[in-house]
Amino acid sequence: MVAWGEVSDCWIGKRSNGGDDHNHIGVSAAIKMKKMKGRRKVREPRFCFKTMSDIDVLDDGYKWRKYGQKVVKNTQHPRSYYRCTQDSCRVKKRVERLAEDPRMVITTYEGRHAHSPSNELEESQTHSELANFFW
Repeated sequence: MVAWGEVSDCWIGKRSNGGDDHNHIGVSAAIKMKKMKGRRKVREPRFCFKTMSDIDVLDDGYKWRKYGQKVVKNTQHPRSYYRCTQDSCRVKKRVERLAEDPRMVITTYEGRHAHSPSNELEESQTHSELANFFW
């Protein structure tokens, strides 16, 4: 069973803005803050998949490198962070288990791949064909 949707459908934590503090700061600080707002980096689109599985990382055809893991409040399962191993690809993925139902794995992708999925079988066949060609 697989379900997917915008990340807001399955994002577990929420960020709070903390209110408007412009009334409590000086004019030059307010102008500086306004300039900084224009420099925010553009967020990549996020997609979320919920899957019932015994394993955390499901094969999606791409190669991933784990770059972090952290304990999440109110759950006994950690959240893991991955990056695509393709050189120019900046896609990230986050994998965690649903606190209410540990059988459900939530995989959130940030960004879109600009390349096709890697296929280890095809790569190994190509290498063996090249080896046979030269020997």
